[in-house]
Amino acid sequence: MRMMALLALLLLVPLLSGCVSQRETTGQIKVATTIIPLGEFVHAVGGDRVSVTVLVPPGADPHNFEPSPSQIREVADADIYAENGAGLESWMDNILNVNQRMLVIDTSRGVSLTAGTGETAGGGGMAMDPHIWLSPRDAMIQVRNICDGLTRVDPAGKDYYANNRDNYIIKLKELDANLNSTFAGTKKKKFIVLHPAWTYFARDYGLTQIAIEVEEKEPGPRYLTTVVNAALANNITTVFVEPQYNPKMAEVISKEINGKVVSIDDLAPNYIENLKSVGEKIAESLMS
Repeated sequence: MRMMALLALLLLVPLLSGCVSQRETTGQIKVATTIIPLGEFVHAVGGDRVSVTVLVPPGADPHNFEPSPSQIREVADADIYAENGAGLESWMDNILNVNQRMLVIDTSRGVSLTAGTGETAGGGGMAMDPHIWLSPRDAMIQVRNICDGLTRVDPAGKDYYANNRDNYIIKLKELDANLNSTFAGTKKKKFIVLHPAWTYFARDYGLTQIAIEVEEKEPGPRYLTTVVNAALANNITTVFVEPQYNPKMAEVISKEINGKVVSIDDLAPNYIENLKSVGEKIAESLMS
């Protein structure tokens, strides 16, 4: 990956000397960002004053994503990079250096980060979890950070951005209330996921995810047995998977517990409707 980035940087050298901001040609702020939900947050705040490029395409894993040279050129021409932060974009270190005039917004600023996977079947977990956008409450912080960044680059749009921010935060508060209601009657509180993306979501609604993957690695036979035992002990019959990851291990566990595999997506478009749908699926599993 490093070699790819270095080659791309070399290709960009002749382009950067003559790079012209899109703002100078179209009047729009050009914002590059990492994932689809962040792109939606930027659109919600920026409206028609921004154009947005999302680097990680549908179906790709943002943890080990490798941008193409054309995507690096998009970053080189951007006014702002809105990063998720919290360690998600470790692969961006060199790429961000191609555009020294670009404002980098760390949308995780002010978020209280949570350790690791929420729960592994045998204890432990990662030091920091980057999936903050899956908490509507943390998404509100990300939206405020985006608004602050857009205002820094485009002070003339301050009131416009602030109004859009406030309107979108109202929608996020409604989503939070909807999810609180969805989980109000669930007696079971633990659910099994393949990839440990739902730590913040689970925290907000009094739940605990049990992750099959640990530190981005497939589990060995001993750990799989531990997950199966945890499922049986907690009367769990659903294993949740995401489309970015191989479902093989989830299918193995599902077979052992005579359960089913259900797909949920942490990177799907239509952020608010997607989280409502995810909430309904998880709540249904906790009722069974």
